[in-house]
Amino acid sequence: MRTTRKQINQKQIARRAEIGADFFSHILHGRRPCPKGVALRLEAVTGIDRNLWIWGSPEEMRQAVTGFMYRRGSHGS
Repeated sequence: MRTTRKQINQKQIARRAEIGADFFSHILHGRRPCPKGVALRLEAVTGIDRNLWIWGSPEEMRQAVTGFMYRRGSHGS
């Protein structure tokens, strides 16, 4: 049985979106709202819709990010 490996991690996503890893964690756990400009950058990096970053629940965001991190052929390398 094959295990799926991360193609990218949260720290790399944050760096590519030009935000701090701590700030990204705060967004993912609902401790800070995601500003519109950051939502646009996160959408560009992950392909996850900006509306989810702004209006989605923390659970929805974390699920989408997890799907992105483990997706084959994602932007990680």
